[in-house]
Amino acid sequence: MTLEKKIQVHVPYPYLLEKFERLIEAGINPEIYMDGFFVEEALPFDLERIRESFGSNGRSITLHGPYMDMNPGSADEPIRLSTAAMYAKVFRVIEHLRPKTVVLHAGYHEKRYKGNHELWLSQSLKTWPAFVAEAERLGTVIAVENIFEKEPSTLKLLMDSIESKNFGICIDAGHLRVFSKVDMEEWFRALGPRIAEVHLHDNHGKHDDHLPLGEGSIDIPRFLSLLARYATDPVYTIEPHGEDAMKRAIEAVKKYL
Repeated sequence: MTLEKKIQVHVPYPYLLEKFERLIEAGINPEIYMDGFFVEEALPFDLERIRESFGSNGRSITLHGPYMDMNPGSADEPIRLSTAAMYAKVFRVIEHLRPKTVVLHAGYHEKRYKGNHELWLSQSLKTWPAFVAEAERLGTVIAVENIFEKEPSTLKLLMDSIESKNFGICIDAGHLRVFSKVDMEEWFRALGPRIAEVHLHDNHGKHDDHLPLGEGSIDIPRFLSLLARYATDPVYTIEPHGEDAMKRAIEAVKKYL
């Protein structure tokens, strides 16, 4: 099941703690998913053991932070402040874990903001600069993931507003297939130089199924060709949901990379 060093694999934090030695033996580079509960409850001892054990075995670590009920650009100030408080806890985890990237969500939804990009951007700029400074200090890269965006203009506005090599984009292939209303290349043309990470999973265009590559209808060869053309050395992550899906996803991605 071993993967080449450059591919990260989505692993929920409690699963990683339970299967710690097995994952190292399998050669997995984990993208550790931590929800709000585990961000608050994770012990520094465990986080440092993860960092040291995977690092000493030549493996790399990335992190996916919590996202449920959070929005760093919320027009509702208590929600924005609550999100910022959780992100501060995420960065306390990063102090011990030192991941290469941390994936967080941007929170833009066209219906929620009624197309008011500037409102979302002004609220977002209250949240992100302090965390970008922390990312620069700690040597990690914040990768802001596309979710419900129909086209890339809001994420480009955010990137143009904060110029930092430690602040970039995570392009999720599955989310593009389900939610985007523009051609795939438009995303890469707008965001390519700032793409720090990509999430590789498949679906049939209706639901975010997180299928292994090749089991859905995404044009994966075109996605990877555009990535190679427009981006520079992003982190590649597969996002299987479940142990059986993990094995299938690892074998599938080998056919493309």
